[in-house]
Amino acid sequence: MENTQHGKKLVDLNTLAEVKSISVFTLRKYARDEGMPHYRVGRKIIVNPFDFDEWFIARNSITNDAKAKSVHDMLDEVLHEIA
Repeated sequence: MENTQHGKKLVDLNTLAEVKSISVFTLRKYARDEGMPHYRVGRKIIVNPFDFDEWFIARNSITNDAKAKSVHDMLDEVLHEIA
């Protein structure tokens, strides 16, 4: 399904899943639990792929920052124990 809203191309989850190589199940979870930008038309979920890309990059950036902080904290702890 392709639609436009305010000049934006919108796709359904099946199309987005195919293009991004992410399962529909995971995309539904992102929409339900993790704040993925989407629109509902009845029971159908549609997404602007550009908005999805921006959200996904930001989501992964935050995750990577948290991982880096966690590794940094562990390293500090080990160095403190050694000293």
